[in-house]
Amino acid sequence: MSDLINWIKLRVPGSTVVYGDSAYAVNIYENLGGGARIRGREKFIKGASKYLIMFSDDIKNLEFYNRNYEQFKNKYVYIMLEDVSRQNIENSGITVFSPAENCARQYWKKYPANGSEKIALIGFGNVGKNLLLYGLQINIIDPEQHFEYHVYGGGPEFLREHTELDKMAPDAIIFHDKVCEVCDIPDYLALEGFDRIIISGDENRCVTVLSKLLEAAPVSCPVYVYAPGGDIVTNLFGADNIICFGSARETASADMVLNDRAMEDAKAQHEYYYRKYGGVPWEKLDAFKRYSNVSSSDYLFTLKRLAKKGVGLDTLAELEHIRWCRYYRIHNWKYAPVRDDSKRLHNCLVPFSELSAEERLKDVEAIESKLREDDKILQNT
Repeated sequence: MSDLINWIKLRVPGSTVVYGDSAYAVNIYENLGGGARIRGREKFIKGASKYLIMFSDDIKNLEFYNRNYEQFKNKYVYIMLEDVSRQNIENSGITVFSPAENCARQYWKKYPANGSEKIALIGFGNVGKNLLLYGLQINIIDPEQHFEYHVYGGGPEFLREHTELDKMAPDAIIFHDKVCEVCDIPDYLALEGFDRIIISGDENRCVTVLSKLLEAAPVSCPVYVYAPGGDIVTNLFGADNIICFGSARETASADMVLNDRAMEDAKAQHEYYYRKYGGVPWEKLDAFKRYSNVSSSDYLFTLKRLAKKGVGLDTLAELEHIRWCRYYRIHNWKYAPVRDDSKRLHNCLVPFSELSAEERLKDVEAIESKLREDDKILQNT
């Protein structure tokens, strides 16, 4: 009977098989809904449109993919990996996603910055790192802005992995490495004057940090607490300025995991450049450049928000150039007069004003193309 039901479901367009024992696999299976979802076990199920591999750790996911490698060929495969960068996956048929990365992308879209802020990031595991990296790429709202990201814990190793973080002007990243072993912060009273505090990491540890913070001093700014299990923190403490984020139900939604809209936007953006200026078609792009377009697609949310406020195309183009530079800098590219991709050197890693008139015009035209679908937005520019 089970095989018969699956056979029927596989005839439905968009049929999706979900493998894995993680809480995220359970959530996305429930979120998919409809008659096209199939809960995969150990047996490979042929004929589905998409396959999601979501076991509880990276090794299990990679072993499962490797064990069924021949069957997965020429299929759309989504693999959940926390510690393997998707920029290193060159197979265009594979989409790597991370709950921590999805959480950060969703957080900044749900709680965007409207002006320069002083932000405390307490806890610097995978979620904290992604909150910083995505914050740097999404919180670009004014050429004269000045965000301060204060990071508590995990600085030395992160700086070895990302050597160009000192090039994020006009924003600043300050690492505080002399921290309390219990709660990862040096002095709770030193957190006065922040515009927002974000606590992430192990859920029990988040509760401990929040409890000690509230005990030490009154906190008037919003405090965002990572709570993959739901709003238990809000229910426990009850303060209006404490906001939970990152529930498994949200970060493992079909929209977040499959990310179809962002991918389609990224492809359309690249297609525009490819038709107008030549280069390499999407199918032949390396993973780094594919996800550069995805980063730009994520930033479109901010561009539209700013355009609705009347920010002009030239300024929007400058902001997009800042984001582009940051994406490259985050991945350790450096400036050089002559571009050399093999050495991660690029001649356009300069302020917008130092670009050639031709390059600046390209950026303006690209922004105009992105916003063209919404006439109301363009009328405000």
